[in-house]
Amino acid sequence: MQDYARYDIKDFLADEAFCRWVLHEKPADNAFWENWIRNNPDRASIVKHAKELIAEIHHAQNYLSEEELQHELYRLTAARKSATEAQEYAEQTNDEYKPHWFGANWANRMSVILVALTCFVVLFYFYTNYSKTSKPQISQQTLQDKKDEKWIEVRNDQTAIKVVSLPDGSSVKLSPQSKINYPAFFVKNERKVLLNGEAFFEVVKNPESPFKVYTNDVVTTVLGTSFTVKAFDQDKDVRVVVKTGRVTVAANPAQNKTQQPEKNELVLLPNQQVVYHRDDQKMKRSLIENPAQIGPPDITSQNLIFDNAPVAKVFESLQKRYEVQIIYDADLMAGCELTAELGQEPLFEKLGMICKAIQARYEVIDGQIVIHGSACK
Repeated sequence: MQDYARYDIKDFLADEAFCRWVLHEKPADNAFWENWIRNNPDRASIVKHAKELIAEIHHAQNYLSEEELQHELYRLTAARKSATEAQEYAEQTNDEYKPHWFGANWANRMSVILVALTCFVVLFYFYTNYSKTSKPQISQQTLQDKKDEKWIEVRNDQTAIKVVSLPDGSSVKLSPQSKINYPAFFVKNERKVLLNGEAFFEVVKNPESPFKVYTNDVVTTVLGTSFTVKAFDQDKDVRVVVKTGRVTVAANPAQNKTQQPEKNELVLLPNQQVVYHRDDQKMKRSLIENPAQIGPPDITSQNLIFDNAPVAKVFESLQKRYEVQIIYDADLMAGCELTAELGQEPLFEKLGMICKAIQARYEVIDGQIVIHGSACK
């Protein structure tokens, strides 16, 4: 499973699935990547640049002679590999160097071209036109040092959860051995709190005043939703889990860290989580282990019953019930139907039964479910 949110341009260029999408634009690939870009708007420019460069590489055979191409392949491979590997590479036949992009072995040939052609095009472009930027690091102490604000600190040194009411009516379930700091009065256009430890937040919706939870490592921003932040100092990771609504999580490395962080920002939907790895200061988005049904109990307790229903209707019902993204090729599976009753089984068990019935399989990629299958007879 690839963590595309951590990719830079060079990573996208070397990714077979990404290149297949750019070159072939199959419906299932289009659906996945269009949805991924919507959920990762901060990476859209990187994806755009990578697509443009792949297109340029694809057309390079139109203006590079075979002799020039072979020369670059040899020169750049020699610089990247050991002398032995470079020698073996140089002894290959001319046919192995020539890029036939749409042949049966296009993926294998692509890897050769990406190693070479991208080096002199991409590296120059990457280091001269694209530089990694990170948001200003904001420490908890910096926020509390504002003299015009009075801050309140609540600690939970007990063994049970402590409920804390915030000035705007939002509530916090503070876990044991945790503490929260917040202003006595929220300013008009922003609500911010500081957390050390773990807490579950139920935030009152206010589009005019974003609600932000600061830890030493990440900043979680919402308008109104419910979510959990776990950020104990002794843990290797920081975790944000969304129950309802939409959440943005951005990296906020501590001031005293020496490693330069990459620009990290992810959008989370219900049943998604992000884990921030403190060692490499990177984030990874995924679905939670057991996604929960979203909605009032009188709705979620009802079984889903299908009688020769198109599989598109089945997937649509699951998306609404769990608020998860399910990506599949609607045209390819247009003839697939399902007769089944889905009760209170876990989501992944439901998906397993559906895929078995239509001879497909599912995969979880970057917090989304991707269905791989073929046309039903």
